[in-house]
Amino acid sequence: MPVLKENQAELRDWAEYLLQYPADQEHHYHEVRSGWVWVWRVRSTAQIPPGKELFFPGLQQIVEIHRHKTHKRTGVRVQETGLYVTSLSPAQADATTLARISRGHWAIENRLHHKRDVALGEDACRTRKAAQAMAALRNLLLGFLHQLGVPVLRTI
Repeated sequence: MPVLKENQAELRDWAEYLLQYPADQEHHYHEVRSGWVWVWRVRSTAQIPPGKELFFPGLQQIVEIHRHKTHKRTGVRVQETGLYVTSLSPAQADATTLARISRGHWAIENRLHHKRDVALGEDACRTRKAAQAMAALRNLLLGFLHQLGVPVLRTI
């Protein structure tokens, strides 16, 4: 069954209400990277109200990930909060594991886009009509080079 936007909004409102209270699990993560201090707070709950799992088959947990980063030199602060649902039970993935999964997703995403931009100049490309075809060709080229064992970017 497809998830309708009104169902997503209803679940988001319920999750925000529920996560005002102490979560079932909480994990904090700190990292200093490129002059920024990153702080993550991951909270999860498995208290799913009856009927909500119908909109998200297999729903086991609702997760809130609050991230903020502060620039060490300028003091500029950026923050965001995301609400997520997962079919992983608390026994399969506690708050620490969910934080690691989320950070791992962005590491993969950043590595791929870094190669596409630096090695192939994707951000500088102004092709608009054939952008999807160009992206497919870039992916094909990167995959081909990877299979040959050719390093695409030098690491120092």
